[in-house]
Amino acid sequence: MKKLKLLLAAVSLMVITSCGKDNDDILSTDAQVKELKLLLQDGNWKISNFVKNQEDLTAYYSDIVFSFENNNVLKAVSAGNEIPGTWRISNDTGNDVDSYFDVDFNLFFNDDSKLKELRNDYSVISANSEKINLEIGENPLGNTVSLSFSKN
Repeated sequence: MKKLKLLLAAVSLMVITSCGKDNDDILSTDAQVKELKLLLQDGNWKISNFVKNQEDLTAYYSDIVFSFENNNVLKAVSAGNEIPGTWRISNDTGNDVDSYFDVDFNLFFNDDSKLKELRNDYSVISANSEKINLEIGENPLGNTVSLSFSKN
């Protein structure tokens, strides 16, 4: 009976961990997360795609240049005005909101900022030196978001 309980516990653990992965996301090591951070800090970026709940909002953000700096400082410049924010990339361990084991890309802006709609916890779908694709499959509010930054 004891062996049966251990076997059931092991099988349950395998099922839970296998269901917690989203194969569309980048699964990454700490070294790869550091590499992605360096990639972001190398130059300026613009939003090349922003779709929220199937509504294309890209044009609203087309004039903004983003600079991802050291110490998670994010500078967004639009028409000569700087909009401060913060950014963070982390190797996610999953939680109730984002149960996937992937690389998370977090953007934070003040509530009164033009960029507050970008504030979120995204999954990194793909990244190279020219383009970074982010996504929220569906959050607890039912929102889906696709966000891409391209090198300026």
